[in-house]
Amino acid sequence: MKKDKLEELHIILKNPDFLDLDPQKAIQIAERFSKNKSKIEKVSKSIKLAILSNFNMDFLTKPLQFCLYQRGIDAQIHVSNYGTMITELLNPNSESFKFKPDYILIWPTYRDLQKYKSSLKDEIDFWKKLWDISLSKEINIIQILFDTPQYYFSKMTFYLKKPSIVNHIKNTNKKLEESNKDIKFISLDNLIFNLGSKKWQDNRMYHLCKQPFALEAIPEISQFFSAEISGILGFSKKVLIFDLDNTIWGGEIGDVGLEGIILGKETAEGEAYVDFQNYIKTLNKLGIILAVCSKNYEENATEPFSKHPDMIIKREDISFFSANFNDKAENITQIKEFLNIGYDSIVFVDDSAVECQWVKNKLPDVTTINLKGNPSTFVTQIDRLGLFTKDNITTEDSNRINTYQTNKKIEQVKINEGDLQKFLKSLSPLLTVEKIDLYSLDRVEQLILKTNQFKLNSDTFNKSYIKKNKKNFLTFRFKDNLTDYGIVVIVVYFINEKTLNIHNWVMSCRVFDRNIEFTIVSILQKLAKRNSCLKISLKFEKLLKNLPAKLAIEKIGFKKKSLSFYEIDVSKVLKNDFIKVKNLERILIDG
Repeated sequence: MKKDKLEELHIILKNPDFLDLDPQKAIQIAERFSKNKSKIEKVSKSIKLAILSNFNMDFLTKPLQFCLYQRGIDAQIHVSNYGTMITELLNPNSESFKFKPDYILIWPTYRDLQKYKSSLKDEIDFWKKLWDISLSKEINIIQILFDTPQYYFSKMTFYLKKPSIVNHIKNTNKKLEESNKDIKFISLDNLIFNLGSKKWQDNRMYHLCKQPFALEAIPEISQFFSAEISGILGFSKKVLIFDLDNTIWGGEIGDVGLEGIILGKETAEGEAYVDFQNYIKTLNKLGIILAVCSKNYEENATEPFSKHPDMIIKREDISFFSANFNDKAENITQIKEFLNIGYDSIVFVDDSAVECQWVKNKLPDVTTINLKGNPSTFVTQIDRLGLFTKDNITTEDSNRINTYQTNKKIEQVKINEGDLQKFLKSLSPLLTVEKIDLYSLDRVEQLILKTNQFKLNSDTFNKSYIKKNKKNFLTFRFKDNLTDYGIVVIVVYFINEKTLNIHNWVMSCRVFDRNIEFTIVSILQKLAKRNSCLKISLKFEKLLKNLPAKLAIEKIGFKKKSLSFYEIDVSKVLKNDFIKVKNLERILIDG
């Protein structure tokens, strides 16, 4: 490939502009990516995805691969042949199962309804039956819910004395979602609303090549499904960094003062800024961390947060407030280091094209969005990209902002006091052994999937596996006098030949530098001794971001025994820790 073509591919991969490309250009870019993936920087997650449908997927597969790669997921995709969805799912030796996928995505349309003329129960039973083989093989299932036909008379069948197909589909979707909590469901309602029915159901394309949607819809469909799949895998963005002037209010606070900024329902533009702030506030309530990066004097920048009556976002909602005249790329780096996250977890939005281009050049892994035009479009400019899509919202997500406020206090102690360990001990830290139940299962799966830095290897486990093997999962909640961090540590282990083997161990980056890892190994030593084990072993696999895990196990005292395996003696004395442990008997008695 010519150098300029490869550079163009790199640029598009690092920017959220795929949606704005001409559809033909988007498909060409995806094709170019597919042929040259070996020349592209590797991403942190690889999956095997089988897609089963009864329509033609030829034009969609590569754009979907491209969009997933943009989100850090390298997907090897197998697509069933046209019209074979049902037979593939019912045959344990089908090509789809021979592919050995990590995930199976089942994508029916309203044309695939089987029991419309029979009953709702028969419909539900039919589709549940299609899950059986996948579940028995412990394959993660993603079920697309049914779309509805867009022609008008589909809503008028009550005149024919039979149930409306629209109602049948709505009831089918509802019952399917309620029938199995281990299966991930994707609703198409928002996608169809944004595309419009003419692009979603293009009868000409369907009759021409058995593709039910228009060619023009492919970029947005690819973007939508990549967002949903990355949300399921825990790859949604974690942080929104935003500018202030002409971003969350109109005007420049340093020039026009508090009374001069445009914000409030008195004007159309002011109301648009209020709506945008409401959107940001909602993201924050869903666990997205907020930070400010503005070229302003801090005194001016903070004034509206405390004094303007129409401000929706409050100062306490902001985990890091950077208002100065320094390079914005440097300020974003400072925010990233404080939050202890990767650049690829950050979304930065600004109304200045110059600032945005500078950040793109300096920090290509940050998703940078230049907000253009009327502020009434700002929400759509961000939301259409699906960057913050999540499979579910846990208590830990909702309480995350408290964690960073606590970390800010700890950082101040590092700067102002000599004895950090004494301060941490004064917080009365407590590690609690938690049971895996209906309420914690989502968080356990989420933490294993989304953790990147403190993670021993790439092995992950779905809900079905966790429920069946929960006796081999140790789950820990951490809290101190300042905040409850929620469930932050998962250890998966098994015992074999007088060795306690750590299958995987993940820990949230929010509790780094709290000495929790020493306490965990101390607990494992007690468990190992109770089971007459002489040593603890673990497998470490180098991933893109898990250097902190390697440094931690070496600091604890694990010694490398082979290319991937480390060991520590159960009798090795670890450094004194000051973290109390609650419910330890659950491990020592049940374990």
